[in-house]
Amino acid sequence: MIGAAVGAAFSLLIKREEKQDRLSLPMKLKQWRQSVEEMAEDMEFIMEKIKDIAEKTPEVIEFIKEAYSWKEDDRPRIK
Repeated sequence: MIGAAVGAAFSLLIKREEKQDRLSLPMKLKQWRQSVEEMAEDMEFIMEKIKDIAEKTPEVIEFIKEAYSWKEDDRPRIK
């Protein structure tokens, strides 16, 4: 998943650079660095969300086990 995100961002970066061939090298490097920084921030956000999901998974599994073990008459009714 991480590789796909990096590949997609790199592909978009190359397309953007093709349109901006007339820019100077320092300008291109500055834009490339900015893009890399944005990707790093995005990856940090994604990794934080994955960590949150991993922390919540045991709680969700336990709740499902408890709900499944209830007698049918004791289960909450959803209308």
